[in-house]
Amino acid sequence: MTSRINPFTQPGRWYKANLHTHTTRSDGRATVAERLAQYRRAGYHILALTDHRATHDVAGLSRPRFLVLSGMEFHPPCRREKTLHHLVALGVPHGLAFSRPASANRCIAEVHRAGGIVVLAHPYWTGLGGDAIRGLRGLDAVEVYNTTCTRIGRAASESEWAFLLDHGWTIPAVAVDDTHGADAVDVCESATWLKLPALTVAHVLRAVRTGCGYATNGPRLLDFRVADGRVRLRCTPAQSGQFQAGPARGASCWAAPGRPLTACAVPVQPGWPYVRAVVTDARGRQAWTNPIPLG
Repeated sequence: MTSRINPFTQPGRWYKANLHTHTTRSDGRATVAERLAQYRRAGYHILALTDHRATHDVAGLSRPRFLVLSGMEFHPPCRREKTLHHLVALGVPHGLAFSRPASANRCIAEVHRAGGIVVLAHPYWTGLGGDAIRGLRGLDAVEVYNTTCTRIGRAASESEWAFLLDHGWTIPAVAVDDTHGADAVDVCESATWLKLPALTVAHVLRAVRTGCGYATNGPRLLDFRVADGRVRLRCTPAQSGQFQAGPARGASCWAAPGRPLTACAVPVQPGWPYVRAVVTDARGRQAWTNPIPLG
């Protein structure tokens, strides 16, 4: 298992990323040029082009302070559930194709051999059970929030991620737009903030794989760490901060009447295998830290 890195204890700068994007190359309603312009205007620093079963030649598309990654969404069969896995490859070479038969685990291994990483896309939307997900070998991250899935009320895969964490997978999470519309609900709404020493593809892939970032559809997280037997959180104004630490374990902090929550701390309890935070603001928007292992 890859070592996990707490971004709030690392040097570097924060960069805003959307790691799941569609264009007219597949079923998106905007061209590559239009997508790049949308996300640059919205203040993003990283955009991954991840059309269905199609990669992009991204040479020449990046700009100073704006990095474009080659990616692809692919859909190998899930035999346990008799459906399809939805997986997103990031940092893969243009023209990547999978050998046959294209089982999910073979595809994941081929992405890794090509130098990329693999993110499990919208498991709640897909309806995958925990055992089907645990049958995947080598996943690097999971989408805890997917904006386009708000269309059917299945945007947050909090329970699916929690299931993996509670069964020993300290897997990081990302939030993505999964952008399809021309200028609609799934454009420039969610982000994964990554802490990087420099804006390069290699640093982005390592940060996603090691959890050196956090996921959000609104709130910003300013600090999250364990120190002196307490877990401490700072954030932009919020209504609550919940500390998740496994089944039937955790704690919460709430805003006082008329005073938004911007910082809180709770004691680490015996038996917590890990701790992560979920922040909710007054509009119901959320941000998710990656877990800090404690055991």
